[in-house]
Amino acid sequence: MCRFAYRLCAGVLLALCCLTALAQQSAAPQIDEGQSWVGNTSGPFFTGTADVMPKGSFYLEGYYMDYRTKGSVNMTLPLKAAYGIGHKLELDAYTAFEYVGAGGIDGTSFQFGDTAPQLKLELYKEKDRYHLWRMPSIGVSVDVNIPTGHLQSAKPDIAGGAQTTNDTWNEQVNVLVRKQFRPFELYAEASEIVQNPVHVVGPYQFDNGLTNIAPGTPYHVVDGNVVSAAGAFEHVLNPKTGLGYLLEFNGERQTTQSLFFGRATAPSFAYFNISPEIEYTWPAAGRFPITWGAGVGFTAARSGYPRQLIPMFTVTFNGDLHGGR
Repeated sequence: MCRFAYRLCAGVLLALCCLTALAQQSAAPQIDEGQSWVGNTSGPFFTGTADVMPKGSFYLEGYYMDYRTKGSVNMTLPLKAAYGIGHKLELDAYTAFEYVGAGGIDGTSFQFGDTAPQLKLELYKEKDRYHLWRMPSIGVSVDVNIPTGHLQSAKPDIAGGAQTTNDTWNEQVNVLVRKQFRPFELYAEASEIVQNPVHVVGPYQFDNGLTNIAPGTPYHVVDGNVVSAAGAFEHVLNPKTGLGYLLEFNGERQTTQSLFFGRATAPSFAYFNISPEIEYTWPAAGRFPITWGAGVGFTAARSGYPRQLIPMFTVTFNGDLHGGR
């Protein structure tokens, strides 16, 4: 079911690309190589961008994500800081606060989550930002999840890094693609996530959000290989104010075999979510624009995973001291 949903979404995005490309052929504006036709936008929630910040520029980004399942609420507040260090490199850092409402394995709680530094390399920066069938921006990034949180549930790919508190050291490699073609943008990201084994004593909830270890029970957790994918179609209605909307998808599959640590002792799962979103930039002028975004995610397909409804909000403080992306 999840595989079919991925194929369906890819087909829809391809059809949108073809239609918008045909609509653009009659009007080819003067191309200023390397320059963007749009300023800062909020962009997608789950899909990263291939472009890096110029040296000395930065942004601070905060999220509100309320993962609602039947009988429980898992609210996460990821925080991200990004800084352009030059040589096509960007240094990012993620952390999160976690709130678990009724239905959580420890009852209601609010606590600090995991921390994940990330290093991103921009392999290629697009030259033509007006036409679809031109080379996109391409980047790669590497994350290391540091288990600064307490034993809880997972979602290793929240906002591009391992965010929540499953008490494992995780390594993550991401490939990112971004393409602008006025007034649209496409984003895509594929990730490989390795969660290191950990010995726990219950209560503990596995990454599928359904299976728990009873209190006082020792268990050696080996998570299976995790592959995640995300993508977004963005339509910028007003480039000056960053007003626009997005249709985003993200999904994840955990297998029964770890890439490095043998057969998994944690249950496998898969899910596919779709998220309509809106965005706006205010103030939009000056060296410190602020972007705003809101959306709601819902589960379109799943296997061994709970159905979710995810209200979301984000605000980003940009420091375009040496230009933006």
